[in-house]
Amino acid sequence: MVEDVEVWKQVFQELMQEVKPWHTWTLTLDKGLLPNVLKPGRAQYQQWTFARFQCSSCSRSWASAQVQVFFHMHWSKEESKGQVKMRVFAQRCQKCSQPPFEVPQFTQENISRILNNLVLRILKKCYREGFKPVEEIPTIKDFSLEGPHDSDNCEACLQGFCAGPPQVTNLLASRSSRANTSYQEESWAVSMH
Repeated sequence: MVEDVEVWKQVFQELMQEVKPWHTWTLTLDKGLLPNVLKPGRAQYQQWTFARFQCSSCSRSWASAQVQVFFHMHWSKEESKGQVKMRVFAQRCQKCSQPPFEVPQFTQENISRILNNLVLRILKKCYREGFKPVEEIPTIKDFSLEGPHDSDNCEACLQGFCAGPPQVTNLLASRSSRANTSYQEESWAVSMH
C-alpha cells in the first residue's frame, strides 16, 4: 500500500481539480483512523470493495470482495481547503502460522472508481451539491472468489469494525453471475460539534 499511496493521492488530486479547481484538497493515509469515531466537523465515507492480497511469508495470494476502505473528510470554507484521511484494513494468510497482516493491492481502475465515489460524496456532504441519491460506481472483480469471508484473518473483523455489507455474503453464497462487479455499501456518519 505504501507505493500505492502516491497513486491514490495523484488520482484524488486529478479528480478534485476537475470539479473544484480553485480549492486545495489533500489525501493522507492514517492507520489509526477508526470507523464512526469522528472529530467535530468531519464526515465519513465507507466502502467495501474488491482487492487482492499476497502473503509476504509464503507468497500465497488471495482475493476478497470485503476489503474495507474508509475516509474521514473535512472542508474549511474559510480557507478553501479540504482534508481527507484514509484507512484500508488488511488481511492475513490463513495458511501460515502467525502471519503478518498484508495490505490489499488494488487495480488502477478500482482506485479510480473508489475515488470517484469519494469525490461525489465530498460534493454532496462538503459542498451541498447533488441532493439526489448518489449512484455508486461499482468496482471491478477481476476473477472469481471462493468461499466465505475469512473473519478470523480480517483486521477489521478482529477489531470489531467489519460486519461487512449483508448483500456481499448473500450474493457470494448464491454464486451470483455478475462476474465483473464487486459489491459495496457505504455508510455515512457526520459529526458537527
